[in-house]
Amino acid sequence: MLLGYVGFASFRFMPSVDHEHSPAEFQKDPKTKLDGSIKMFNTGVSSLSNSTSSLERAVTELNDLAQHTAPNPFDSKIQNPFESKIDKIDPPVVTPVVPSPSTGNTKYWLIIGIPTVPRRNDIDYLTTTLQTLLEQLPADKADPFFGKVGVFVMNNKPGDHKVYDRVKEYYKTGEGAGGRAAYLHFLDNPGVVKDPAPHLPDPDDLHNPTNRPGRGVRKQTCDLVTLIEMARDISDYYLFMEDDFAVCPHFTRALHYVIEKANTVQPDWLSLRVSYGMNGIAMKSSDIPMLSAYLREHTARLPPDLLWQEFVAGNNPEAKKSIGRRKIMVYKYNLLDHIGTISSFAIRPNRPKWPGCYDSMADVWSLQKIETFDARQCPSDDMSPCNFNTPRPAWAGKDNLIKFHK
Repeated sequence: MLLGYVGFASFRFMPSVDHEHSPAEFQKDPKTKLDGSIKMFNTGVSSLSNSTSSLERAVTELNDLAQHTAPNPFDSKIQNPFESKIDKIDPPVVTPVVPSPSTGNTKYWLIIGIPTVPRRNDIDYLTTTLQTLLEQLPADKADPFFGKVGVFVMNNKPGDHKVYDRVKEYYKTGEGAGGRAAYLHFLDNPGVVKDPAPHLPDPDDLHNPTNRPGRGVRKQTCDLVTLIEMARDISDYYLFMEDDFAVCPHFTRALHYVIEKANTVQPDWLSLRVSYGMNGIAMKSSDIPMLSAYLREHTARLPPDLLWQEFVAGNNPEAKKSIGRRKIMVYKYNLLDHIGTISSFAIRPNRPKWPGCYDSMADVWSLQKIETFDARQCPSDDMSPCNFNTPRPAWAGKDNLIKFHK
């Protein structure tokens, strides 16, 4: 039912003026004055009765409208019914984006997102991951990086992750509290991003030619979306990191160098690779909504690392439309060292050796070609792709220009 205009003018409780008798006539004839007052009183009662009926009808219409539409009181599309006519009321829209955690007024230069899950026999890699990371973050307030990095550790198995609980307690209230521990933010996964295909049966991991993800892998994608969406509004850059990698020496300085160089030679870069897996990938936080939407749309089709590869390569029309001609940049050296030997998944085939700290990113077996360092094209550079048409002198200096062309 449409709600018509209900104006405050309809609810008049003041009696109408009797124009048949003037004040002068009342003064000349007391009886006429009394009769006029009685008439005015009766008119007022009638007006009040009519107004009460109008009010009751309006309340009935509003209640009926509320029962049929249940409008969201915070929906800006729904206007005050006393101000203008409503032709159509849309149903409430639930925004699926994960809210950012409260960080006060802090805007980080970088957020490092570390999702964590329990492993068989409660193997603890998380302690080493955080210890090596915190060692690379400054404790001196005079350092330009002080307070500019946030480490978000998200527990994807709330209530069932003993290692996470122990590490959190150590840094929050135990011996590790204070100092660099202020960089850490421990978060339980709120579980708001749901599996879009819970009805699908799990595939055979050893015979799965299309790489269709099972429930556990789809949850991994949902968890990844949850974590990156938390960072979208509170940082300039976001770094993907896993809970079984150690941070290499001088990691923070090297990462800052890589980002600033990319901003100079390829300002519209899509992402930066400094390691392998869903790990060691830097993005501009302003690009998170674009990636998040892609992961949400294709959660049931491929695992998150393969969706990432498809996205940055522009291997389907949707991805290509999103990224345009923007490029993934790759640093020559690996900055994160894989320490995990026990996977979070039950089945994992034997794999070749992973690169260690500052090993070359040119021959990482798990990465597609565009995500590896191009040593042939860029033998004298430390980032690829390297295009001599980019403003290299602005970064390296004019004296080094000839050397780059040799």
